[in-house]
Amino acid sequence: MLLRDKKIHNRYSTGKTETPFNFFELAFSNSLEFEIGLGYFSSASLNVLSVGFARFISNGGTMKMYINQYLSEKDYELLLNDKEVFFDEQLLKSYEILKQTFSHRDQHFFECLSYLIQSKRINLRVAIPRGGGIAHEKFGIFTDRNSDKVSFTGSMNLTASAFLSNLETIECTCSWKGNDSRERVEENQKDFYSIWNGNNERVLVIEAKEFARKVVRDYPKNDIKLLIKQEEKIIRDLRLENKLTSVYFSNQNKEPHFPLKYPMGPREYQEDAYNEWVDNGKQGVFAMATGTGKTITSLNCALEEYQTDGFYQILILVPTIALVDQWKEEVISFNFSNIILVYSGNPRWEEQIVRLKNNVKRGLEKDFVILSTYQSFLHKNFLKIINQFPESIILIADEAHNIGATSVRKAFRKLGMTRKIALSATPSRIYDKEGTEEIEKFFSDQPPYVYSYSMKQAIERGDLVQYCYYPRIVYLNDQEMKEYVRITEQLMRLYDAQNQSYKDVDRAKKILLMRKRILHKATDKIRVYKEIINEIGEERLKYCFVYVPEGGGVFELEEMSDYSITDSETSSYVTDYEESFIQKMLDVTKERFPKITCNTYTSSNTKKEREAILKGFENGVINVLFAMKCLDEGIDVPRAKYGVFASSSGNPRQFIQRRGRLLRKHEDKTFAYIYDMIVVPNFKNLAYSSKYWKMERNLVFNEFRRVAEFSYLANNYHTDIKPALSEVTNFYDIALSELILNINP
Repeated sequence: MLLRDKKIHNRYSTGKTETPFNFFELAFSNSLEFEIGLGYFSSASLNVLSVGFARFISNGGTMKMYINQYLSEKDYELLLNDKEVFFDEQLLKSYEILKQTFSHRDQHFFECLSYLIQSKRINLRVAIPRGGGIAHEKFGIFTDRNSDKVSFTGSMNLTASAFLSNLETIECTCSWKGNDSRERVEENQKDFYSIWNGNNERVLVIEAKEFARKVVRDYPKNDIKLLIKQEEKIIRDLRLENKLTSVYFSNQNKEPHFPLKYPMGPREYQEDAYNEWVDNGKQGVFAMATGTGKTITSLNCALEEYQTDGFYQILILVPTIALVDQWKEEVISFNFSNIILVYSGNPRWEEQIVRLKNNVKRGLEKDFVILSTYQSFLHKNFLKIINQFPESIILIADEAHNIGATSVRKAFRKLGMTRKIALSATPSRIYDKEGTEEIEKFFSDQPPYVYSYSMKQAIERGDLVQYCYYPRIVYLNDQEMKEYVRITEQLMRLYDAQNQSYKDVDRAKKILLMRKRILHKATDKIRVYKEIINEIGEERLKYCFVYVPEGGGVFELEEMSDYSITDSETSSYVTDYEESFIQKMLDVTKERFPKITCNTYTSSNTKKEREAILKGFENGVINVLFAMKCLDEGIDVPRAKYGVFASSSGNPRQFIQRRGRLLRKHEDKTFAYIYDMIVVPNFKNLAYSSKYWKMERNLVFNEFRRVAEFSYLANNYHTDIKPALSEVTNFYDIALSELILNINP
């Protein structure tokens, strides 16, 4: 990366979110040259200079540094009266005194220093005031591969106390920000070389040759990969110990900041997303794979805007109540406050919104976060009030494919927000071109979207875990196949091939539901489920999701052109069929493995019950969790390791999101395993007739779209997947490899 691609502030202070530490970590990691004049070269300063140093070396960085002959003020006081010692000896004595206090962080700095010395990529000199005393220079210049420069000057002595606790400030100047800035950088560099080259008559400069030799003897050359790994641990430890920035250091600081649970700060792709969003006029779609941190990425954009604006005003829309609670926790982790929840669980939301609106107009309040479900967003009073807020509010629409629904898109047309972010792993609405275009128009974006982070990229970069995929064939029995054919024939009579649409959409929806239900309730699924859990075994059957098929509801309607958004708390209806299917699978599990603990997670559970169930699953108290649609959007359960997909979903959004649930990273999980039930006619039956082979092939082909999507990124395609499906693919003349090639990564 180049320095100009990073957001470099004019000022960094220990009293602000952006501290001197943040600057040095950023500058070291993105530079190739570093010139620095130090005051004290103390043990305390080494803790700070250790951060980013190895990455600077890895980039091929070169360095010029001048230091005092005394490495700390205590050394200066101790050695001041030793008149017989030459400067080089004073430096070595100071170094020996300093070394007695070294921690692993100090050693890391000198290992990096030794690496540069032996690579002949650093020149060390000692600056000695001719009139006595010590040098107090505190400035430097970073240069990247594009010859862009950032110079800094400041009040700190580059000591730990200055960086971490005292209210210290540095001023930064970027050479690319105009002629005045370039001239200031050039002036600082001129001052540095005035001392470095011995042109300043008040300062004597000598090579620190003996000091350099001593460092090399004490710290033989190390492997750069080990140095980087060592440095990453140092950064992580320091941040976790709350010792690097005042945000972490002081409980009194109320400013927004990046969450403490992510000690390394925003990932590079999250910073890239912000930059791309800005370049697109602060509008756009983040098409990011499930599990890659869409929530954090969007809130980081709001944080970046806060650092420019000095205040924050955010409206967040989510599809379910469970996501309201989850987003609230993430918002709090950024230290955003004044949060108003707009949903059925807060009966006072209207009163709170009106009060906030009035206070904002009067200038009494600036900072706020409004967090609402889409259902509550559609309330006529909410829409009326929200349009009276400033247009500069940042709108974040989670699971933004929901916006394509008629009722939601109608409401969105009335919104005047100028800064907006759409989040979705699958922004395009299947079978709904109009709804998709509406989303893209509102967010001024179109494929490949302002920022895309695919599941393939996330797995390759280690942001999601790798997985193995095991498709299992489920056969429709004769009666199920006969019913499937009968319903399909009805559907075909409604289809207008010329217009590629249904003549009677409402009637077609009902027929599609009936046909989908046949696949969902295939009797053979119970047999296959028994085989799967036997294969996994009792010892490994833990942290396992089982996606049980739905018998009705919004899911199937979504495969048509339109549907109404429904809050999860209003979806308490669960069919007898669904309950019985879940119960059958639960009974099978308990019968085979009596010690395995199981539970269900459905719309019939209360909010408190769901929270308790998810917590029990995360803690390992619940081994197997049977779920339907409630876990599809946004619920964060990274501990899940095994997934059994029994729902035969043909909706890419649904099965892609469900896979994402399994691939989230967890410290105790290195791999995920997905078992998928593929429904096909029983063509091996002796009574089988090929009369409806073409229609059957369409059924199987639709199932294999999902198989191709899952196989595409699985680790075991050639060893397990392809052989397991060869009989079906051969019979129905389906080229799985071609389906995989047609997948858009």
